[in-house]
Amino acid sequence: MSENTILPSPGQDRSLVDALDEFRRILCPDGKIHGQEDGFDCSEQFQIVEVEARRLGFLYDGLEPLVEGGREHDLIYDAITGTVLKFTKASSAAYVVQIENDTPRLRRGDLLGYLDRLILHNEVFGDFTSFVGIGGINRGQRLITRQERVKGREARWEEIICFMAEELGFQKLRHNHGIGYEDSYAFIRDDVAVFDMRPANVFMAEAGVIIAVDSIPVRLNDSMRDVFVD
Repeated sequence: MSENTILPSPGQDRSLVDALDEFRRILCPDGKIHGQEDGFDCSEQFQIVEVEARRLGFLYDGLEPLVEGGREHDLIYDAITGTVLKFTKASSAAYVVQIENDTPRLRRGDLLGYLDRLILHNEVFGDFTSFVGIGGINRGQRLITRQERVKGREARWEEIICFMAEELGFQKLRHNHGIGYEDSYAFIRDDVAVFDMRPANVFMAEAGVIIAVDSIPVRLNDSMRDVFVD
């Protein structure tokens, strides 16, 4: 990306729900394309939605991140708008939690699962993430989302627990079941569990408000909840 590249404007963003609805018109819930039998990996899913993304104006050919992030995302810090553009790794859609043989596992997600995960994150923590579009290069596309850049400091462990338990009504799990970073915390409430809660993902903003910028939430049915409840 050159220094003169014009970044997508926040005014062009759409809601995650609208983006998911657009993708669902093209991809079946199991990752297949309508009218065909075989499933597709992420790279193939990106190829399928590329035409629609171009038609709707959210394809940004060649737009690549400038800063390497963690396991799931890379970044561009947009100083003009005070926001962060978050790119999934090339040909990837981060991770989702699946139950296999009564054991929770972290598995690579697909486009629909990733957007649903971000929608759930917004439902739990507030509407903080919007959908920008698809960037990257051929055979290495990335989903792009946007978050406000938080001014403040990393939250302390006790602040994370207080925030989740007292403000949001979650119960801290005894262990994180190996989901997320080793030292991260996990929490459960009703039909939602949230993993990978740690200072690198949770900030105390200058206004004194706790903001979670990244986590791995999962919607739980009754059988899934039984796996996590101690």
